[in-house]
Amino acid sequence: MHTWSAGLALVGVLAACAAAQADPVATFQPLSQAQRAAMTGDAWRPECPVPLDDLAAVTVPYVDFEGAERSGTLVIHQRFAGDVAAIFTELHQAAFPIRIISPWENFGDKYAEHDATVGSYCRRAQDAPESWSGHAYGVAIDINPRENPFLDAQLGWWPAGTAPYAPRDGGIGKVAAGSPAFLAFARHGWAWGGFYPGVTDYMHFYKSLVGFTPNPLARAYEAPTLTYIPSR
Repeated sequence: MHTWSAGLALVGVLAACAAAQADPVATFQPLSQAQRAAMTGDAWRPECPVPLDDLAAVTVPYVDFEGAERSGTLVIHQRFAGDVAAIFTELHQAAFPIRIISPWENFGDKYAEHDATVGSYCRRAQDAPESWSGHAYGVAIDINPRENPFLDAQLGWWPAGTAPYAPRDGGIGKVAAGSPAFLAFARHGWAWGGFYPGVTDYMHFYKSLVGFTPNPLARAYEAPTLTYIPSR
């Protein structure tokens, strides 16, 4: 489990690496008062399963679809902020294109229409409305939603109009099994929703936490890394 002292130490290490390599890396810190205020009321509410004190703002470098250098912020449970910092540093080094990275509240429920990559927001699971989503716990990320759509069992590919993007054909910003983006997440113990049976969710990555409690943060096992075994 990451503590804030350990987290701040990692920030220092990442900053030292950046200075040595002159290459941008991700950093993280507790939510600022301005970030808390912006989230409260929609992205987060008092009845949500994780308090704001347990969330972190992870500032990450990325390359956009035009090849320009950008920086964006993902809100994640503080236990896994180090994972996310490392993953997105690797994605940047691999020049994996991302349309935009933004806190969810900048777009709200229309984030996928805007192709925004987001982390934490407090909503029920789209495919299981009786349960909190992984995003509500701060343990999930949606990446390039238009290029990596979700197959809603009733409504079809979401966001609307993304059926032509569904084939995993190596297109720009797409994730596929064994692709560099897929492997970057797997190296840090994050699994892919593209393997969900019947409700394929290409945009979705989630921290692999194993156990028998509804709350993923209370589960007994945490995967530091995942090994992909292709179908044979």
